[in-house]
Amino acid sequence: MKFSIILARIFSALFSPILMGTYGVLIAMFLSYLCYSPDKAKLIVIAVTFVATCIVPVIGIFLLTHLGAVKDPMLNERTERFWPYLICTLCYIGTGIYYHFVHAPQWLCLFMFGGALALVILNFVNRWWKISGHATGMGALCAMVFFLMSSGNSVTSLQWEFVTAIVLAGCVCTSRLILGRHTLLQTAAGFLNGFLCVFLPAWLLQAAAIPSFH
Repeated sequence: MKFSIILARIFSALFSPILMGTYGVLIAMFLSYLCYSPDKAKLIVIAVTFVATCIVPVIGIFLLTHLGAVKDPMLNERTERFWPYLICTLCYIGTGIYYHFVHAPQWLCLFMFGGALALVILNFVNRWWKISGHATGMGALCAMVFFLMSSGNSVTSLQWEFVTAIVLAGCVCTSRLILGRHTLLQTAAGFLNGFLCVFLPAWLLQAAAIPSFH
């Protein structure tokens, strides 16, 4: 097996869409002012996010596989993605509601709701065209870092963190091309879907909260 294929599979596994919610909240907890929150509170939020956006969807896909609704647990077939994506969408919405009730900042709630919106778009377009879920997830992570960097909610400048996120996104998208899972246009569409769905709601909220002076 070629080294490039092995590396592509490693990147695809490490940055699987099923892990993006957890990675996103880790970024929020350690790169924003939320890093000053009590360690116990951060751990609980991270754990709840991991269970809700990773473990629950994995269990759902496992059950769908045993019921025959899904043949490939990796969801490489476009026609088998509807129910798994729907489960993930509901999990993201539920996590966003949980954030609201534990008084998380609105932009963090919108990270989950934005992720749910990206999944809805994926599921809709997926009826005709296979947009990359991996690229969507990486676009969402880049949007989270970019928002923290540009909104003043971070504890450092985050310039190098943003560059790192972009490089990783490039590696993941390239991996999907190497493995033959998507075309270049499908990965580009996925990245834009994730980035815009996560960044725009939080940015618009931030802009609306800034008073204008005349």
